[in-house]
Formats: sequence, C-alpha cells, structure tokens
Amino acid sequence: MGRLGAKGIPDTVPAGTVEFNSARVRTWTFAATAALGWALFTLTVLHLVSSFDPITDPVSRYAFTDSGKGMLEASLLSFAVGVVAVRGALLASGLRLGRTATILFFAAALGLAAAALFPATFTSDIAPVSGLIHQYASLVAFLAVPGVALCVLDQLRDTDESSRGTRRVLVWFTSAAIGLLILFGASYLAGKMALAASSLSSLPALIGSLPEAALQRLVFVVDFALLATLLTLANRTAISRAGRG
Repeated sequence: MGRLGAKGIPDTVPAGTVEFNSARVRTWTFAATAALGWALFTLTVLHLVSSFDPITDPVSRYAFTDSGKGMLEASLLSFAVGVVAVRGALLASGLRLGRTATILFFAAALGLAAAALFPATFTSDIAPVSGLIHQYASLVAFLAVPGVALCVLDQLRDTDESSRGTRRVLVWFTSAAIGLLILFGASYLAGKMALAASSLSSLPALIGSLPEAALQRLVFVVDFALLATLLTLANRTAISRAGRG
C-alpha cells in the first residue's frame, strides 16, 4: 500500500493496477478523440457545404441547411459522447472528480444531446417549445464545459511538476472560454435590446455590433481545445503515476 499524496491520491500503487489504469486511460482517450474528432470534422464539413454565412448565421441555423442535412445533429451528439469519454479518461487516470464536476460533465453532455434533438425555431413547422429547449440546452452546455475545467483546476492546486505545463494551458483556455462566453452573451442580449428599442446608447450599440455568430463558433473551438487539454492532463497523470508505481 503506497503513501498518500495530494488530494488523497496514492503516490505509489501496485504495478498491475497502474498498468490496468493506463490501459483504461488509453481506451477512454481513444473514444474521446474519435468522438470529438468526428464532431469537429462533421461541423467543419457542414460549414463548407452549406450556403449559410458563418459570420452572421448562428450554428443552430445549419440544421436547416440546403446541403448536409443531419450533420449538425450528428456533430452535437458526437460532441456529447466525447464529453462523457473525457470524464472517463480523467477518472481512469486517478484524478478525483467531485460531485460538482460530475454534474457539470453530464449537464454538458445532456445539453448537447438536447440541442441536437430539439432544433431551434427558424421555420414555422418547428414548435416554439423546441426552440426554447434548444436555446436553454445550448446555454447549459456552453456554461458547463468551462465549469468542468474550473473544477479540475481546483483539484490541481497541489499538482506535481509533470502536470504544471498542462495546468497553465488549461488556465489559459478556461479564461478564454469564459471571456468569449461573456462577449457572446453580451452581444446576444444587445441584439435583443436593439429589437425592443429604437435607440441605444453607444456602449450597447457597440456590443451589439459584435459578430454574434462568429463569437459562437469561437466558443465551440475553445471548448474543443479545453476538452483536448483535459485529455492531455489525464494521460500525463497516468504516465506520472506509472513512473511512481
């Protein structure tokens, strides 16, 4: 039985256990990479074949594209699977995820799945309730991913040297995700205010002029990068523990 290190994780564990955990991390990493890679690939192809404008048209509108029907839904569902697989990789590496992190992981996955299954209300044949579910499910997913990263960062306060570089990258991407979410939310709200008021002060007008759809895509990209960084962290943690085994 090895001595306990930071956060109650054993500094040394039996070699057989380390090998088993390393194999589990590799399996979860493969599943997460395949799911997230397919989601990103599908979303990229959808943007290439669709006639919509990525600067002005929100991602949700691509569910009604003239080419590539069903690709947005497939991408979001694959993204949801990738989120769950990232959680599996972190747990297999020995990192302990608290209740809040677990809730946020599944909130992100369920939010993405709900956004895929309930399209936004861009056409008259889509029920308004579907649009509301899509909107709030997307909001939950957007908020949950950086929330997960914050929870993991809290666990890494006393991390060893091998994971400090990954922690710095995770801090950077988490900060970028939060900043982009604030800009995206402000742009969205300013746009709604512009529809309700004929004149706005200079600051809301400036915020409303930000490319909302482009900001939404940047949020997607940074969320992918966040999850990829969490995967890197899981693998480095597993390697570090194997070296102590």
